Amino acid sequence: MSSFPILDLVIGIIFVYFLLSIISSAAIELILTGLKARSKLLEEWLLKIFKSKLQTENGELKSLGESIMDHCSVAGLSKDGKSPSYISAKDFTAALLEKISFDKANPTNVAKNIDEYVEAIDKTNLLPTEFQRVLLNYANEVKAAYSDVTEQAVSKIEMFHSKIEKWYDSSMDRMTGELKRRYSRRYTFLVAAVITISLNADSIALAKYLYSNPEARTKIAMAGMDATKDTVMINKVTALRMPADSSTASVASLNELKKEISGKITEINKAKQGLADVMPLTWKAGELKKDGEYSARLIFAKITGLLATILAIMMGAPFWFDLLNKISNMRGSGAKPLAGGADKK
Repeated sequence: MSSFPILDLVIGIIFVYFLLSIISSAAIELILTGLKARSKLLEEWLLKIFKSKLQTENGELKSLGESIMDHCSVAGLSKDGKSPSYISAKDFTAALLEKISFDKANPTNVAKNIDEYVEAIDKTNLLPTEFQRVLLNYANEVKAAYSDVTEQAVSKIEMFHSKIEKWYDSSMDRMTGELKRRYSRRYTFLVAAVITISLNADSIALAKYLYSNPEARTKIAMAGMDATKDTVMINKVTALRMPADSSTASVASLNELKKEISGKITEINKAKQGLADVMPLTWKAGELKKDGEYSARLIFAKITGLLATILAIMMGAPFWFDLLNKISNMRGSGAKPLAGGADKK
């Protein structure tokens, strides 16, 4: 028997919560992809901030936001006038400045230095006044940071681009918060409930099972400790810590979108298999009955156990991975449990 039965029990329960949270995260990603939640929020933001109209090269009247979405730097899977799931800060800045500095009289002319950008920004009527002042202020900061040496013009432009990119990234951080508030949180409880009920992931029954089965307890404790050192698991948790919109940066074609969805399904299946390898999570006939009749006590205990698991899943995989890592380090300070659950004689 393991010398750390309580720690093994705690590690086992946390590891199950972690795997269930991985399933939940992948399922929510699939839902958000299907709903095109990120592209809808990004489109809403662009149309709200950049709503001034301009005439395109073919004579069509569009808002600046639509023109940015249709720009060759950012257009991908999206239709005309629609936003893709992700626009990088660099591509956004290139599209914005190109539209602002575009000269109908000389369409091939581009701004060559910071002064030409300042002139274009000062003259344009496409930007909200507040944002126009922000850009002019950025330009003035750049000009103040450098002397008027011709060779430094490129560096000035790069610094100017960098300031706009930081502004954009800051706006995307706020949009990520809105994505969580409007979509992720709404579906997290629902997904957690579906996963918990379908798998019968009852926290009370789980604790009782591990407490009364030393071999299973040792096995799942070892699996949990190994997971904290697994590069695949570490990379997965790192990805989950990233802002939600960053994960879609690589989506540039229909095939890649299908690959991303397939990857999420694979993650779900692997996590489910990981659970099946260490303990049974299934509904059993008559488990809510006693002496052939439904038992109020058993039903109450089942509801309590299921709710505890749902709340645990809502804490998220990174939370449980960090906790698993800390407790595994405590457990790792002693002898490693044997595979069969018994110590050597």
